[in-house]
Amino acid sequence: MVSDFQKHEVFIKQALTSAKSDALWRELSDYHHKQIQNFQHERLIHLLVTLTYAIANLMSFAITLAFPNIGTVILNIILLVMLVFYARHYFVLENGVQRLYRLDREIIKKLFRHIK
Repeated sequence: MVSDFQKHEVFIKQALTSAKSDALWRELSDYHHKQIQNFQHERLIHLLVTLTYAIANLMSFAITLAFPNIGTVILNIILLVMLVFYARHYFVLENGVQRLYRLDREIIKKLFRHIK
């Protein structure tokens, strides 16, 4: 997913420097909006997964406090490690979508540059 962000970002940055006609800007804008929608959907799914792991981790921690044994401690550690990686991945997705929003504003500026 991160490589998809990077490829799309490079493509849009190159297009921002090379596209000339309004028709190309409209096509680029439409394409970019579809890509943003795809990345937003991916971000939503990862948010739900991250929240699910966070809830599971809290429940596991509560169970460990109620019934302390090595099995629940190991479960807590596994869930915590997975939660850290999911949170990091969600953070990367969120920042990537924010970068795409900035590129979208640049495309819109180019598309409507003649309107003051």
